[in-house]
Amino acid sequence: MVDPERPPSPVVRVLERLGDWGGHLATLITWLLAFTVTYDVILRGLGIPTLWAAEVSIYLMIAMAFIGIGATQGVDGHFRVTFLRDLCPPRVRVVLDVFALTLSFAFAIGFTYGAWTLVSFSWMLNFKSSTILQVPMWLLQGMLVVGGVLLCLATLRDLLMVFMHGSAFRDTAGSGEVI
Repeated sequence: MVDPERPPSPVVRVLERLGDWGGHLATLITWLLAFTVTYDVILRGLGIPTLWAAEVSIYLMIAMAFIGIGATQGVDGHFRVTFLRDLCPPRVRVVLDVFALTLSFAFAIGFTYGAWTLVSFSWMLNFKSSTILQVPMWLLQGMLVVGGVLLCLATLRDLLMVFMHGSAFRDTAGSGEVI
């Protein structure tokens, strides 16, 4: 069982803080998105629509999704099917949790590496968006890299917690059942 009185290791605390930072940044981006859309709706209602608001709102939605991906992992908010795992004894649950988190970690590393390659390519060739704002593509694609790093760190944190606390960590970490 996870002991709530026992303080987490310093490494876990650092990983949690970084995940919290990503969550706070995603929340700020959400507020910026809401402000941008509200601003555009008001101006459209007055008959003077903006040229940039739709483009910026798309960029903010992408940033919100990728910057918040690590924070979502940190609260076990991603989709996970556990009915077979839940039927197993604790030792088998640990093995299944380590397997699933290791696969998730490998995917996150591969995704982040691919995103970094894309950003490097766009930087090297100085690609810009083909829209009115002409935003450098490396800046937009950089959100994928940041999100990938945050997802890697959150998955690593979960893996460390499973090693430290066993299957009890994943048993209590669920964000709720849907029936």
